Amino acid sequence: MKKREKAYSIALASTAMILFLMLALSMASASPEQNASFTITETLVVANQSVGDFPVIYGDIIAWTDERNDYDYVYIYDLSTSKKSRVTNNKSDQYEPAIYSDKVVWADGRNGDYDIYVYNLSTSTETPIVITGSTQFSPAIYENRIVWEDDRNGNQDIYMYDLSTSKETQITTDESDQLRPAIYGNKIVWQDRRNGNWDIYMYDIPTCTETQITSDEGHHAYPAIYEDRVVWEDTRNGNYDIYMYNISTSKETQITTNESWQVSPAIYGDRIVWQDGRNNEGINDDIYMYDLSTSTETQITTNKSGQCRPAIYGDRIVWIDYRNGDIPDIYMATLGSSLPVAAFSASPTSGKAPLNVCFTDKSTGSPTKWKWDFGDGTTSTKQNPTHKYSKVGSYTVKLTATNDKGSNTVTKKDYIKIVTKPVAAFSANPTSGKASLTVAFTDKSTGIPTKWKWSFGDGKTSTQQNPKHQYLQEGKYKITLTVSNAAGSSTVTKTNYIKVTTNTRPGIYSESK
Repeated sequence: MKKREKAYSIALASTAMILFLMLALSMASASPEQNASFTITETLVVANQSVGDFPVIYGDIIAWTDERNDYDYVYIYDLSTSKKSRVTNNKSDQYEPAIYSDKVVWADGRNGDYDIYVYNLSTSTETPIVITGSTQFSPAIYENRIVWEDDRNGNQDIYMYDLSTSKETQITTDESDQLRPAIYGNKIVWQDRRNGNWDIYMYDIPTCTETQITSDEGHHAYPAIYEDRVVWEDTRNGNYDIYMYNISTSKETQITTNESWQVSPAIYGDRIVWQDGRNNEGINDDIYMYDLSTSTETQITTNKSGQCRPAIYGDRIVWIDYRNGDIPDIYMATLGSSLPVAAFSASPTSGKAPLNVCFTDKSTGSPTKWKWDFGDGTTSTKQNPTHKYSKVGSYTVKLTATNDKGSNTVTKKDYIKIVTKPVAAFSANPTSGKASLTVAFTDKSTGIPTKWKWSFGDGKTSTQQNPKHQYLQEGKYKITLTVSNAAGSSTVTKTNYIKVTTNTRPGIYSESK
């Protein structure tokens, strides 16, 4: 059977395949690599005796294509049982598996062209989704919906099939090519060539609304979606970068800025993974990850051979790996927790009683337990508690974050201030002397003020709590201090409080006159 050649006219399609030919021999390491907030444990999942490709993961199940006896078959590996099995016994090519829950879908060549098939792992049943005499490829699945690219109309369109209703829907009708669909919830994304270059488009299933996500020059390809985030590879800067679009905020973000290529992104939760060429110099690619919650980038693989086509689910990343020779294996990295680093914020941090304060955990290292001490004798074990302060005072707050590696504590002294209306008061030293005279003013106010406004009687002011001021002219000066907090403000004035003299002539300036 002649194997289908993908109709991608962008450089990306060849990039990954060229990478497969860039080989280096090395040994795998399964020892954990330390990161600031987690550990990385690498595992050789499947040692192939034939060419493997297109790994995907969902839960404990890894699926991929495996070339044996001149055919590419879909295999699965169950991490919970360490069992490897072939999905179908049909002697034909099967490509690009996708998996959701207990369902595996793929493009199947048994009928001469490529069709979409689904296999139910729970019932061990195989079902053809579409057989048209044309080619269907690149399936993706979410819950009961399967999407794919389809050339039945003379160009590549995006189609969808709902397993719960057995209904097929044509998603795109434009006469150009639409490729590589991905689906999450009610959103379908794909790469689209209607504007001459490849752009990323999105379709909302309930409203039947299509949206163009990218519009700048350059090629945008290989989209992936998780919740309201879409990621893709992008050439607008002259090389391949990873970009992200937030559906909720309509905000686009450049994830990578390295001048080499970053391709084949995948996303799960706050984590984006991709294939990265910054260290290869034409020899190998590595797997990198970016955590949106911490704005940190991590190199997942450091082996000096080719790693490519990553997929991610939860704390597990899988990819194709050439470290053991010219036949690629399937490797997996497990992101484990390390000692947490406790951190938190609160809002508001001051106000009059009673005051409800919302505390937000900002700890890193994936803590699983929290212990708050609010400084007034009460505690909480919630991750993000709300606490009511009833009495005036300054409260020191302590958070202890814990995971299976240990615990860490952060303390913020006098962090929460519960106030009444302040009463302004102050002193100064010295209060008299010859010009030029430097006077140190000391705030003596009660009620925990948070703002200060001083007037020194010579036209100058300050907002410091305890300022110093230099008087250059002789005279008698009136000092005014206004203090304020969330409960109100108070002002005190001392007339002729500072007396500045000289040896040569009588006073020429007095604000009290």
